[in-house]
Amino acid sequence: MATVTDNTYYSSTNTAVAPNTTTNSTTNSSTNSTTNSSNSTNSTTNSTSSSSKKTNSMLDKDAFLKLLLIEMQNQDPTDPMDTDKMLTQTSQLAALEMQQNTNETMQTMVDTMTKLADSMNSTGNLAALNAIGKMATISDTTFKLENSTQSISVRMHLPKETKDGATFTILDSKGNVVKSIKVAKDQLKVGTNVIGWDGRKDDGTFAGAGSYSMKTSYTDVDGGTSTSTYGSYPVESVKFKDGKLKLVIAGKEVNFTDISQLS
Repeated sequence: MATVTDNTYYSSTNTAVAPNTTTNSTTNSSTNSTTNSSNSTNSTTNSTSSSSKKTNSMLDKDAFLKLLLIEMQNQDPTDPMDTDKMLTQTSQLAALEMQQNTNETMQTMVDTMTKLADSMNSTGNLAALNAIGKMATISDTTFKLENSTQSISVRMHLPKETKDGATFTILDSKGNVVKSIKVAKDQLKVGTNVIGWDGRKDDGTFAGAGSYSMKTSYTDVDGGTSTSTYGSYPVESVKFKDGKLKLVIAGKEVNFTDISQLS
């Protein structure tokens, strides 16, 4: 299975302008160098100042406690700090620290669950790749007949070549045989075959609207008995389309979640 990567290319064209005189070139070069050096110095100074401001603007618990201790050491003995106010501030700081710890713990849990989900998806994708060549059964193994003018084409998979053709049996929702369709050997092949049904019973009357299924049991070229049921096909390939995992069976794409059994 090939993966197509969308690459974006770009080109850059630089146009150089020659100096008019040697004097202008030397002077401009020197001036620009000095200016650039000055700008670089200013940029470094501004960056350091900005970084210092950002660092100083954040007050963690240790800095708060140091500030509180200094304030207590330098307080006016005749007008000491309000003890209740100090305890309130300390409690608020403790509550804030607890909230931060809780947030960090929750983020760690989210990261862990994300990794677990990614791992499960990878495992599911690997299982899908291993499904190639296996028999897959779709969740709904029935087809619907709606009216008397409808004709249905049913896809059936034959695992082996037939010896003398095969008879395909159509059953209603109660398991009663509605129609038996005999198909000659030269009209069948190993793999997917399309069997047509006009919606009629063996006596020629309309079978009635409803859900039906198809199966066959035939003698193969080896003298054994091979069977096939509508809805069971070998997995031909695996695709990832629109973010969904799909299996290709009987020439059609089916969502991996619509497969009820792999064997």
